[in-house]
Amino acid sequence: MQVQKLRGAADANGLIPAGTFFAQLAAKLEDANFQNALREAELEEEDRTLEATYRKRSAARAQFTEREHHAVM
Repeated sequence: MQVQKLRGAADANGLIPAGTFFAQLAAKLEDANFQNALREAELEEEDRTLEATYRKRSAARAQFTEREHHAVM
């Protein structure tokens, strides 16, 4: 999140009421949290896909099960 000067309902000194400031801050934080949650969900889905692919390919490479491997030795 970027820090920005708040403009709009400022008085003659350039200050805004604390309630307005915190309401705007809370709205921006909610938006940032939502965007972060979406990104985390995308990364989790990608992780699950990669793990499934790895398991498939690992299983395809394994010539013997553990029991068969001990029988061969």
